[in-house]
Amino acid sequence: MNHIEVPSRVSELVVEAEAIVEALEAKAPGGRWAMTAFSRFRSLQLLGAPYQPYDGDLDGDPAELYEQAAGEIDQLDVSIEQLSWRLALADALRSAAADVRMVQDAYDV
Repeated sequence: MNHIEVPSRVSELVVEAEAIVEALEAKAPGGRWAMTAFSRFRSLQLLGAPYQPYDGDLDGDPAELYEQAAGEIDQLDVSIEQLSWRLALADALRSAAADVRMVQDAYDV
């Protein structure tokens, strides 16, 4: 794993985004949200974060939450050995945001 202490704010953003996507997925027929599963799972895997329940409001924009988390990761000061992990995590978070937007746009049509 990464051996880097990720700011708790990043984990909080990702957990909140996950909870919102899961709530949307439960309400939406057709399985379109499954298209977001890989990037979301990859983000959690790179974070080294186990799934955690979320008790807050589920009214935020999950894509924006993933983007905020990616921005926080971009600001992490890491050694050269950890740079690829930081870049991969930021990319996975941005991919999750893009995937969520794609599905949201498909439901808006």
